[in-house]
Amino acid sequence: MKTFQRALFALAMVSVAGISNAAVTETEAAKLGDSLTPLGGEASGNAEGTIPKWAGGLTKGPTGYVPGQPYLNPFNNEKPKLVIDSSNLEEYRANLTEGQIALLKSYPTTYKIPVYETHRTAAAPAWVYENVRRNATNAKLIQGGAGIEGGYGGVPFPIPQSGMEVIWNHMLRYIGTHVTRRVRIVVV
Repeated sequence: MKTFQRALFALAMVSVAGISNAAVTETEAAKLGDSLTPLGGEASGNAEGTIPKWAGGLTKGPTGYVPGQPYLNPFNNEKPKLVIDSSNLEEYRANLTEGQIALLKSYPTTYKIPVYETHRTAAAPAWVYENVRRNATNAKLIQGGAGIEGGYGGVPFPIPQSGMEVIWNHMLRYIGTHVTRRVRIVVV
């Protein structure tokens, strides 16, 4: 059995080693900012029209926003497009989870799901988009996926070719340049 496990492990290591040079071609990278968002998501909306085309996201705060203060809801005045409740459950069943269906059945007079217009608000600074574009053709997995090289300041693999690249994208995604926290500590 141990021989089989070693052979399986060796096979797994050989297959992982094959993903170490996963940068995409210039042709593939040219899709960023065109058919793909600058970070690699699908730019087009869906056929049903429930997901709109990405148009750059929110790049400035909503009217009345004061930097350093809590962020304001940019869609504060929107009303729900529809409300799913026990009376129209069957019409929307295909779009609901089992948990939502159970809640609608358990609380038929009080549980409701308001459905609002979809907005694609994600945006990042231009320097992040520039780095991600370079990363597409330069970033590579190294050491069997235990590290990366050639990727800076944004997702390293905007057009991922493996699950390991997706994991690195999550770990190294752009989340802003700094955070301010106010903490009060009492030593007892």
